[in-house]
Amino acid sequence: MAKKITIPEQVKKALDGRTQRWLSMEIRMPEDVLSKKMNGVDDFTQDDLDKINARLGTKVCVDSSQ
Repeated sequence: MAKKITIPEQVKKALDGRTQRWLSMEIRMPEDVLSKKMNGVDDFTQDDLDKINARLGTKVCVDSSQ
């Protein structure tokens, strides 16, 4: 069975060296809000994922297997 990759793990990989601060500015999300989502305190919404995917050209999704 494949290991599930969490959304924060997918985002970290997709950032490819760019910072969370950069992403927060690009998707117009306050840094503290993005940080909470990246640390698992809050959940990403589909709208968040759509913005991230549009900016990074990725396919970050809820159900991802490695």
